[in-house]
Amino acid sequence: MESIIENLQSLNVDILSLAKTGGILLLAVLIIGLLGRFIFGKKSVLSSSVSSAIGILFIYAITVILESTGAQLRFLVAPLPLASLEGTNLVLFSFQNAEYTQICSQLLSMVVLSFLVNLADGWLPKGKKLFSWLFFRCLTVVIGYALHLLVIWLFTSYLPDGIVIYAPTILLALLVLMLLTGALKLLVGAALTTINPLIAAFYTFFFANIVGKQITRAILTTALLAGLVMLLNYLGCGVISIATAALVAYIPFAILLILLWFIVTRWL
Repeated sequence: MESIIENLQSLNVDILSLAKTGGILLLAVLIIGLLGRFIFGKKSVLSSSVSSAIGILFIYAITVILESTGAQLRFLVAPLPLASLEGTNLVLFSFQNAEYTQICSQLLSMVVLSFLVNLADGWLPKGKKLFSWLFFRCLTVVIGYALHLLVIWLFTSYLPDGIVIYAPTILLALLVLMLLTGALKLLVGAALTTINPLIAAFYTFFFANIVGKQITRAILTTALLAGLVMLLNYLGCGVISIATAALVAYIPFAILLILLWFIVTRWL
């Protein structure tokens, strides 16, 4: 432990800031998970969103590790929403200093990533034992990371620059509109029932139960992570060291985060 601290000091890493960042992260996950349990009940949408948010944090960890390995695996590194890699630092996105189009672009990117992670988490079993749970959660992170790479490749390869520029605002508005439509599912379902019960059943199954819920979870996950980024920036933790010595120091936080993830998915 002393050698790790000495290495951090030699790299000019602020140990207090490091501990504060990890503490804020763990405390935020615990508080939001408990709020979801006591306000909305067990296995609520909020708890699912917290679980997906933790999974995305580990996707960030994978990206940082791949970046630190050098050029051999750097081709697997895709741009992450709400953060950027600059040398040996992970710089969090600043909402305060960004333009509207930049904010929309970052939020849309996070909504897409959250949607993919939620899909992977929904497809895979939860696991009844600790080791099976850990295996499937690791698989969730890997699948989410792979789908994110695929989406980034499709966007950069096939969308013209003009569409890419204006897509964030347009798609984010469409997602919000779909969320609002999903909130009116009872009214729409009742109206469809008067027309044709079969159409109402298809609407309820495909939109209200699958697409609507996944979009709701994705947007809520995005809101949680965006709020966390804003909180860290407000507290002066907007730049996180990803130097080798710092990565070693993060291991205890990663273990505690995994334990909190288990608590959120199993008991909250």
